[in-house]
Amino acid sequence: MSLSALISNYSVFNEWANGKIVAWLKTQDTGLLYQTTPSSFSTIDYTLQHILRTQNFWFSFICERDVSSLNWAIRENEVSLVLNELNAVSTQMKESFCSFKEADLLYTLHLNMPWAKNDLSRYEYILHVINHSTFHRGQIITMARCLGINEGVVNTDYNIFNSR
Repeated sequence: MSLSALISNYSVFNEWANGKIVAWLKTQDTGLLYQTTPSSFSTIDYTLQHILRTQNFWFSFICERDVSSLNWAIRENEVSLVLNELNAVSTQMKESFCSFKEADLLYTLHLNMPWAKNDLSRYEYILHVINHSTFHRGQIITMARCLGINEGVVNTDYNIFNSR
């Protein structure tokens, strides 16, 4: 499999997995998404917001857009909007990342942020953001189970995606 094909597949996977989580969470009592449970972020809502903000940041950075004006603020009582925005940015990422040619993917991007400074190829940053979202989707499943949500739990595993 070529690098372009791999990145395209992972980009489609990210959109699919986020779509599954979003669709499932939309069937749940919204109040549960605001309930506190132990994890990296205190609620499913805050975890979703973190995934969304992070995807927005990396999508802009990977596409060499200005990241200085991104909104990092915590939003209150907007989980429905956050779910819709997560689907939208996942689709935008897929469309952009699937259009990159091999040379584009191998191109080195220079990250210079207060929290990290490094030089990696574009495809490594793409894999990073998709892996990051995968990590937090797993947390959402665990948080949901801690809140008593056990019906219709979705499986967003990469292997399941490739088995469809």
